[in-house]
Amino acid sequence: MKKIILSLVAAIVATTATYAQSLIATLTHEGNITTYSGPSAFSQAHEAAEDGDIITLSSGSFNAVTITKGITIRGAGMAVDPTTQSEPTILTNNSTNYITMKDGTTTRLTIEGVYFNNALTISATLTGATFLKSRFKSINCSGAGKAENLTMIHCKVADGLSFTSSSTFSCLNCIIWEPTTTPGEFINCVVKKGSASYYLSNATFKNCIFVGCANSTFDNTNTFFNCVGLNAEQWNLFNSTNSTNQVLSDYSAIFKTCTDGTYSDSETFELTTTAASTYKGTDGRQIGVYGGMMPFNPQPSNPQITNCTVAEKSDANGMLSIDITVQGAQ
Repeated sequence: MKKIILSLVAAIVATTATYAQSLIATLTHEGNITTYSGPSAFSQAHEAAEDGDIITLSSGSFNAVTITKGITIRGAGMAVDPTTQSEPTILTNNSTNYITMKDGTTTRLTIEGVYFNNALTISATLTGATFLKSRFKSINCSGAGKAENLTMIHCKVADGLSFTSSSTFSCLNCIIWEPTTTPGEFINCVVKKGSASYYLSNATFKNCIFVGCANSTFDNTNTFFNCVGLNAEQWNLFNSTNSTNQVLSDYSAIFKTCTDGTYSDSETFELTTTAASTYKGTDGRQIGVYGGMMPFNPQPSNPQITNCTVAEKSDANGMLSIDITVQGAQ
């Protein structure tokens, strides 16, 4: 119970920085909390962290570092949230952010509620990691890097998802632009694959929506179940023996606002009422990111402050009244 309370306090302290107009990182280690401030706060917290620790980041832009430890990184979100009045946590660098796990690391890396402003490169074996409710410019592997049993949930990838052939991963209720990777599983995703530079093969797609995809970017090793393709180019996209897939020519037949295959952080990819009731996945629910057991929700699961009222002055005993309302993801 003590650790739960301390983790909640750390999240509150970090998120309160939104109101205080400052950058805060808190490190939770064995029930103790250490606070860092400024653009290098994440770097300082990461340097002091040990496997299994939790780093909580406020809204704002932090200098990114090479992640080498099996820790949990919790941000304030990947976008502006009008409900919680919070802004995103941004990790930025001059060119590329790296994950290079140390040999012998057994604790899993978890990243939630973070906006990566630059490419994220996995340069060593990353095992059992989880990426939640985060936005990535791109994710790729280099050198000996590979992802083993990586799970991505409620994430956005703006410009490229490329893993080595020995990697294994699952994308659940994600928005993925330009995957060029083998093999993997995509469930209830919105996918764009327009570049023919690399084939996508040995992947499985269930309950997905494809936008602006070209036939030449997929080969016959891919498997599709209950998917919808948008664009006349995709008539041969799906295996002709699998009658559970459909091709539509009009974006307005399925999306409320999306009109083409251009990526935008602000696009929600919500289905029209008619489409939601017409196009069903393998589980009988609507296809796309709002279907399945875990409909897309960008709000982080860690506690977020929705209201913070501070009295203008302290009382006669020198106490300052602060009223804070905290809620988790819906």
